[in-house]
Amino acid sequence: MRRVAVLTAALAAALVSPRPAGAYVRYTSNSGKMFKWPQSCVQLTTYPADMQDMMSVEEILGAIDASAAAWSGSADSCTYLNISVASSSDPTPRATNDGHNLVIFRHESWCKLTENGSCDPAISYDAAALALTSVSASTSTGNIRDADIEVNAYNFLWADLVTHSELRGAGMSYHDLQNAVTHEMGHLIGLDHTCFFDPPAPLDSTGTPIPDCMDASPAILATTMFPSANPGDVDKRTLAPDDQMAVCDIYPASQDPMMCTAPGMPKKGGCSYAAAAAPTGTAGLGALIAAALLIARARRRRG
Repeated sequence: MRRVAVLTAALAAALVSPRPAGAYVRYTSNSGKMFKWPQSCVQLTTYPADMQDMMSVEEILGAIDASAAAWSGSADSCTYLNISVASSSDPTPRATNDGHNLVIFRHESWCKLTENGSCDPAISYDAAALALTSVSASTSTGNIRDADIEVNAYNFLWADLVTHSELRGAGMSYHDLQNAVTHEMGHLIGLDHTCFFDPPAPLDSTGTPIPDCMDASPAILATTMFPSANPGDVDKRTLAPDDQMAVCDIYPASQDPMMCTAPGMPKKGGCSYAAAAAPTGTAGLGALIAAALLIARARRRRG
């Protein structure tokens, strides 16, 4: 089972040796299988009620829809992938590996919840994480079977910072919801971060070790899957060329499996659910980190 890890990073602008043009990083199992959805479409359900004290339902759903579209064929004709979003007014469920893909907002606590709604003492969430995505897949095939996005509305303020540009001014601490969720959607489709904070360094799609986030080049900083954001940032709303290459390489339009499952139904056609099914591994808590908090942490680490 792939080790669960929360990858973190702070913004940096130091130059490093040239990196191959066009590269991305994928989640892999211990057996070396790369993570991928086996079907053409991925359905998500979002539960906006827990964010209505910060944003309107229309703003919330608009941000989630736009984030999903950024990784879908509607925005990138080279890919067949279609990520669709439905909304629900039902009580917000907890994130768990149950075959239902969720976007949920955590406003009462920031922790892994147990069945009774209390915090699981065995699994910690980083307080600096703006949002995180749990991705579960077959360790023998790499086929993703469940992914849940959790947005940290407990420690951070959220808004649509394009519509409400006045909240991007100096001294403001609002983060852009679409900016953060677009990054998390990259994890949802099987992508890892484009730099590392704790060694060892994973390899990118060219077989090159990725850089330390504290020494990341401008090209790495510009990727959607760079794992850090400042208040006011909106650059991750759209994909950088490396991120576009990733979705088009992994889910190319010419190889569309022409297979989809109805929202809320178990995913078949590649994910093993039989008695002899391969075990499921969790790719990790792919998190977008508040940059200012990580800069201080990195200085302490290197001091």
